[in-house]
Amino acid sequence: MDQLYRLVDIEHDNEIGVVTGNQVQFLIDNLEEEGVEDQDYYIDIDSLSFLGENGCDEELLTMLTEALEGRVNIDVRYEVIK
Repeated sequence: MDQLYRLVDIEHDNEIGVVTGNQVQFLIDNLEEEGVEDQDYYIDIDSLSFLGENGCDEELLTMLTEALEGRVNIDVRYEVIK
């Protein structure tokens, strides 16, 4: 079974949603990480457009779009669900 991860809005420390390992790998492959151990990402409207253009699945894109709603940007991190 695919590992599940929790996406968390860092500023408010609340869960955005649960995603699959494939969805996390898509974020890793398509967004900038500051280091090898980095597990957080800056998301804004341009990032959402970029992700959509590069094949982001609809569930993940919707989750991130809803998390961004009404804000200029958000920082999200992923955590393994044990």
